[in-house]
Amino acid sequence: MTKEIAIIGGGPSGLMAAEILSANGFKVTIYERKPTFGRKFLMAGRGGLNISHSENLDSFIKKYGMKSNIFKTVIDNFSPEKLCKWCEGLGEKTFIGSSGRIFPQSFKSSPLLRAWLGRLEKQNVIFKLNHDWLGWDQNNLIFKTKNGKIAVPSNTTILSLGGASWPKLGSDGSWVKILEREGVKISPLQPSNCGFVTEWSVVFSKKFEGKSLKSITLSFQDKKKHGELIITKNGVEGGPIYALSAFLREEININGSAQILLDLKPDFSIEEIQKRLLKPKLKLSMSNYLRKTLNLSDVAIGLVMELPDRNNWIQNKIINAIKSYKLNLQKPFAIDRAISSAGGVTFNSVNDNFMLINKPNVYVAGEMLDWEAPTGGYLLQACIANGAYVANIIMKKI
Repeated sequence: MTKEIAIIGGGPSGLMAAEILSANGFKVTIYERKPTFGRKFLMAGRGGLNISHSENLDSFIKKYGMKSNIFKTVIDNFSPEKLCKWCEGLGEKTFIGSSGRIFPQSFKSSPLLRAWLGRLEKQNVIFKLNHDWLGWDQNNLIFKTKNGKIAVPSNTTILSLGGASWPKLGSDGSWVKILEREGVKISPLQPSNCGFVTEWSVVFSKKFEGKSLKSITLSFQDKKKHGELIITKNGVEGGPIYALSAFLREEININGSAQILLDLKPDFSIEEIQKRLLKPKLKLSMSNYLRKTLNLSDVAIGLVMELPDRNNWIQNKIINAIKSYKLNLQKPFAIDRAISSAGGVTFNSVNDNFMLINKPNVYVAGEMLDWEAPTGGYLLQACIANGAYVANIIMKKI
């Protein structure tokens, strides 16, 4: 079999596969529908590129939930430690942040991407930009280009087309219909690491949109997350809710809504709040009383004031509102606002080597597979490691 490889998709999975294969004597061509590579990779680094996480590998693998067994093999092959060494090889030393997350020293994705593409160019990888993949005709890959449709023969292909979040950056899920025509089973694409819709009053929404609810603890069933939430016009987003988004989304899919509990003052025990609320209210409004006695933020007070009868509460009701604030979530934000997506090519549609069962010598890598993980470096680590794994499989086979 010829040692020519077509990679469709210029994100982290595709670029890593291209690097390994081209370094080992393969002629590699990457086809990208956009005018530049790695657009979502660049977006991920806008606030600091969190490329992996430093926690022990057993805990790391568990972040992939029901797909942990599959990704254990993938990440054992290309571990966070190996990823850090790879970054250093591109001139980007890494450091571990206070939360255990791993970042490049520059804290940006653009220097890393430039060095990466420079390495691929030196390894004679062929770049084909503005090539929008339309599917197959016999064994030919069909692309729409500025000069019309073209057919490209390919014996071995890697599909690395991303999920459906951030569609303006290139990954819009348009590949779903192409693969379904080939009999490939696809789990519906859904938002992941996303915010959720809830009902605010007009007054609350107008006053607090864009404001942060800092240092709260969010509980859902037996799970708890501490951090910061951001109030949006019609909902809520932020780290704690992103971390539980998969569970919240599934609860909504099953029951139509999900209820979370917010501890608005996790650093105060119930006993401490009881003690502070013994102070007389005098002529203070409820808002000013809570601000002075408990040092609640304006956003937290705004939440409490959203509740009925808030001006005539007895002490236990006030405590319950602060320590166990109930918030009903109606649905996830739209997928184009999500950080990542769930769903995709089912693992029943690929073999253990990530090759499509219905399309021999066509491999799938990255976010277009049916898995999800929280933010914190787990997404990028898995995508890059998956591209490396598929490349290594192809090298052994051809």
